[in-house]
Amino acid sequence: MAMLKTKQIRNSSSIGFPGGNVKSDVMETRKLRPNIRIATWNVQSLNKAGKTDNAIKEMKRLQIDILGICEMRWLDSGEMPLDGYKAFYSGRTDGAHEDGVGIIMTQKIAAKVKNFTPISERIMLIQLENNPVNINIIQVYAPTLDKADDIVDEMYNTINEIMKKLKKDEINIVMGDFNSKVGEGSTSDAVGPFGLGERNKRGDTLELFASTHELVITNTWFKQPKRRLYTWKSPKDKAEKIIRNQIDFILINKRFRNSCTTVRTYPGADIVSDHTPVVGDFRIRMKKVNKKLMPNFDLRKLKEQGIESKVIKILNEEYQERPKSNAETEMETLQKTIKKIKMNLLKPDRRLKKSWMTEEILELMEKRRLEKGNKVEYLKYQKIIRQRIRQAKENEMIEKCEEIENLQSKHDDFNIYKKVRELTGTNKRKIGRVLVSEEGSLILSVEEKKEEWKKYIEKLFYDTRTDDIPNATGESGPDILEDEVRVAIALLKNRKAAGPDGIQGEFLKLLDNESIKRLTTIFNEIYSSGKIPESWLKSEFIAIPKKASAKTCDDYRTISLMSHILKLFLKIIHKRIYNLCEEQIAPNQFGFLNAVGTREALFSVQVLFQRSRDVNCKVFACLIDYKKAFDRVKHEKMVDILKNIGMDAKTINIIVNLYWNQTAVVKIDGDHTENIKIERGVRQGCVLSPILFNLYSEYIFREALENINEGIALNGIRVNNIRYADDTIVFADTIEGLQTLIDSVVAVSSRFGLE
Repeated sequence: MAMLKTKQIRNSSSIGFPGGNVKSDVMETRKLRPNIRIATWNVQSLNKAGKTDNAIKEMKRLQIDILGICEMRWLDSGEMPLDGYKAFYSGRTDGAHEDGVGIIMTQKIAAKVKNFTPISERIMLIQLENNPVNINIIQVYAPTLDKADDIVDEMYNTINEIMKKLKKDEINIVMGDFNSKVGEGSTSDAVGPFGLGERNKRGDTLELFASTHELVITNTWFKQPKRRLYTWKSPKDKAEKIIRNQIDFILINKRFRNSCTTVRTYPGADIVSDHTPVVGDFRIRMKKVNKKLMPNFDLRKLKEQGIESKVIKILNEEYQERPKSNAETEMETLQKTIKKIKMNLLKPDRRLKKSWMTEEILELMEKRRLEKGNKVEYLKYQKIIRQRIRQAKENEMIEKCEEIENLQSKHDDFNIYKKVRELTGTNKRKIGRVLVSEEGSLILSVEEKKEEWKKYIEKLFYDTRTDDIPNATGESGPDILEDEVRVAIALLKNRKAAGPDGIQGEFLKLLDNESIKRLTTIFNEIYSSGKIPESWLKSEFIAIPKKASAKTCDDYRTISLMSHILKLFLKIIHKRIYNLCEEQIAPNQFGFLNAVGTREALFSVQVLFQRSRDVNCKVFACLIDYKKAFDRVKHEKMVDILKNIGMDAKTINIIVNLYWNQTAVVKIDGDHTENIKIERGVRQGCVLSPILFNLYSEYIFREALENINEGIALNGIRVNNIRYADDTIVFADTIEGLQTLIDSVVAVSSRFGLE
């Protein structure tokens, strides 16, 4: 550690005042601040009110840059901004506030996080982008001694797998509460001579782990007083019987051991825990990394009168001033104009989140800390702090409820929902997930995640479709009218995420008559030629977990973000073809149709079965669950169906060009995969997809049930299936009849690409 020599100043006042100071020749040494200070601490829950603020207070006091947390006891996993800091956490998914690990770091260092991988409630990984070498930090909370050895072995196996994937030429730090005692005295290159106490069996396991991965246990390599070595104090610890152990450690790879200048504990730190923080000073220079950030805009400002009038003026004037061109250029012009408006007028206001925490409570926490050696005074302050926290939380709740009541009186549902999310603490939490490959191996880097998602999407949407784009000829639909565009614009929903072109529906609603006229001309050009702008053909997939324990790509549901101008165009097409398509749908299909839904479908099944029971007719039923039905629609068969029902050539060509030329990217941790070709399935998020799938499903059942006279007789008609989109129930009055129906449906569905 760098040292600075300065003159020591004797007892005297400042120069220029009576009895002014003079410098003596006595020299003192003052330690310079290390480049970075990293610590780990078992806080025994941050799930209690005030404890997170307490942790940040101690981080500021001890000048800790990165604090690893054991027993965080927060649910699920994710990241959350705090007051000048950011917390990353990995907890349980079963609702139990137990175990859990986390890392809290300054916002400055949080900007360098290139990857966060929550593994389990006992392990998480943070990877920092740095120059010249990156930093990888694994935070660990090992099972206590009363837990089975199998759980410990499983934990170490997981950490071993992570360590194998990390580069050895990067700084790798493993830290946390290992519930292990390595003891005093050096036994290998991994353990130094300055440990504490006697070793136990778990200590052998820790040493073996460290030796295997060429790590050193830094706590044991610096000579410190014993009070600076112990990390845990027993509740039974007394002056006459000291029970203290060293069970929390910071490990670093040998190659970078010299970057660690000192490690010690700070028994004076207080967070109402029987553990003390282990703090290491590291000579690691944190270089500035320019990270690409996604811009954020506040579209609610469009409701403000002054801003709305400016946006309308700029949007329409700049759009209309540009010379008219082809559809591709027109879309780029509109995109650039809206981007400029967002940058200049719609940047969000910086609002500091109001906290219930008061300076009085923080001061009481400091007084409590100073009384750690006086149990009576310590408990007295603890009682007062709890009372003050309870009162502060109650005052905050009253204030928030009054704000919500005020918003209710104004019928402001959007801000009511926002305030409720703030109240429940879910407003700012960003959920983090772990990803494993199909073979079950852990995926850590963003590049590997992107590659895994790319392979998954390519496999999901791969088909032996012809590359030759089918061309429909024959009767064509009429030109698109300005009134059709106006009606479609009015139907666009607000506060919907933009597609890859960054244009939201709110901007399209601000177009004046002249701009709508120009947009209609472009729509007609596209409708007549069938040539679709490039920005319309690209979609962005967002992965949403189907369950809390989602790990593989198959455990996620992908939703698609597409251009809002394309949505506007397709709403016009949808309105034109809806009646034609609906005429083809059988009355036992209840999905995506006007005036019917799941309630009507369930009611029909109930009535049918009840009537059968009344007349003593047996019913044998089978529920059919298709695997990713919407993603397996064959495009060539779909085009044949559209031609068969007599759809006009212009509309078919639009659908064909949209499906044959579409690509998608998957958004992963703020980055995107390469473009992926989509060769089957109906387009996600597209207004045409529900009606197109209904047609596809209808032709499957028409072919499957042709010449089959099985089912239940009802008023002289044989009924054998009820459907809601792809969810189907097939029934008959005999088991043999039901088997016949199922065999036929399965066979035809397979020919249509469904499983």
